Amino acid sequence: MTREEILAGESKNVEFKVGRPEKSIKYMKSVVAFANGKGGRIVFGIDDNTKEIIGIPEESVFREMDAITNAISDSCEPVIVPDVYPQTIGGKTIIIAEISAGKQKPYYIRQDGITDGVYIRVSGTSRKADRAMTQEMYYASGGPLL
Repeated sequence: MTREEILAGESKNVEFKVGRPEKSIKYMKSVVAFANGKGGRIVFGIDDNTKEIIGIPEESVFREMDAITNAISDSCEPVIVPDVYPQTIGGKTIIIAEISAGKQKPYYIRQDGITDGVYIRVSGTSRKADRAMTQEMYYASGGPLL
């Protein structure tokens, strides 16, 4: 990720977080939305309002990466395996979680179930998919209608 990409702000395939939220549900909507769409990146260590690179403290980078990976793998259905890695920009380390477009759509937040946990990306936001969208994703991926 470059400074120019950061300055461009959040978009259909980029989401910023200052740090890893205590409750993973705060970013699982974006994870699921990216998997249901064309993929995307959640970048931890950047203020989404100011686009300032805050960074993640060096001593906790790998612990944070493990926590992000585990939360995504444990919270989503079908399982989403992210590519999570650190990057240093201007002496500050950020963590990037890349989510690929999935092939087993619809992806959903496990605790909310397939009826309430499916999200899609619209511009720079994650929105709950309605029943018709969920059925369309399921049908398009080769599954029967719900």
